[in-house]
Amino acid sequence: MDKITRQVRIEHWTQIMNECLNSGMNKTKWCRANGISDKQFFYWQRILRKEAFEASASKELSVITAPADETRPQKISFAEISLPIKQESVRNGFQPDIIIRKGAVSVEISNSVSAELLSRIGEIFHAE
Repeated sequence: MDKITRQVRIEHWTQIMNECLNSGMNKTKWCRANGISDKQFFYWQRILRKEAFEASASKELSVITAPADETRPQKISFAEISLPIKQESVRNGFQPDIIIRKGAVSVEISNSVSAELLSRIGEIFHAE
């Protein structure tokens, strides 16, 4: 099978696989409802998975469907971005539900605070 024929078949079966997945039906039932051979469906599923694995292993992926104005596939490369580790401060098992900050002052409050204490905290912040 030449490269162009293989590419056309891959695009065709990719579309079929997407239609099956979007239907929400069992794969075998979907194939029977759409007149597609189970064996052929699962054969191409295996082929497409292998292609996807090989492409992901190379860290450089080719676009399967090129735009109409271009005939050669574009190259897409991915970069891994590491996120900073967020450390939560938990002192003595206390986890605040709200933190109020005003200037250099910060008050950490839990949901179990009494209405009286909350009122006093409000008065202190208002008086400042």
